[in-house]
Amino acid sequence: MKIDPNIEYNWHQFRSLPEVRSLNESEQQRRYYFYLDALANERFRQNKGDTNFILQENGFFLLQEDGNRLIWKL
Repeated sequence: MKIDPNIEYNWHQFRSLPEVRSLNESEQQRRYYFYLDALANERFRQNKGDTNFILQENGFFLLQEDGNRLIWKL
């Protein structure tokens, strides 16, 4: 299945897909979890180049990837 990061199927829509419809429910669930994981990874991969650092929350501060404190407090 090709993952389009702009389209997210809910559980009901996913179960209705032709390649999933004929599978038993436990296999459908397994594939849906894989689908959601692949979708999240694809979205992350596409957005990764938009910034030079990742912001992380550490207590009351936002931290840059290198660990330096930012001035702005939460």
